[in-house]
Amino acid sequence: MTKIVAVAGKGGVGKTSLAGAFVKVLVEKYPDKKILAIDADPAVGLSTVLNIEVDKTIDDIRKEVIKNVEDGDTKSAVELLGEAKYEIYDAIKEQDGCAFIAIGRPETAGCYCRINSYLKEVITLLSEQFDYVVIDGEAGIEQINRRVMEKVTHLVLVTDASKKGCQPHQMDNYLQAGNPVSSYYGCSLQNNHPWHSPSAS
Repeated sequence: MTKIVAVAGKGGVGKTSLAGAFVKVLVEKYPDKKILAIDADPAVGLSTVLNIEVDKTIDDIRKEVIKNVEDGDTKSAVELLGEAKYEIYDAIKEQDGCAFIAIGRPETAGCYCRINSYLKEVITLLSEQFDYVVIDGEAGIEQINRRVMEKVTHLVLVTDASKKGCQPHQMDNYLQAGNPVSSYYGCSLQNNHPWHSPSAS
């Protein structure tokens, strides 16, 4: 079973650095395992941490499909989405023992639910081909499920020592929304006070 580790939480507290460290540790500890790093932060900071140059993001592919539809492309939606699947595979960068793909910018205005859902399904299917998946999320938790993939097995919530940062309501909302995880961890990189729940599901 693929282990999917999502790093989320407040902005500016070290999520990307931590996600990068996870990837590097997994590569060193399990050289025989297939590891995928997914950058779900619009700033695409994980690529910098891992020293990977991003040529194309998932959102670039999504916009290409939408543009073709709006321009009256004669191909069927199924054909266009099928081509998008192969483009996603081509967008994966392999370097230093891991594979990498960036999600890109948040969804733009307009309703393209079918395209968005399809791309998320492709990412989920792609992830099943790996032993470990590490997701560097943008600020917050909900977008991990909404924008990237359906299942996260291990959720790491990074925060700070502020009163708001120490409130567990984000985690509670995530679990109450029907998003089971096998374990979740919370930590403040500023005051070194971790908390852990090994059975959050």
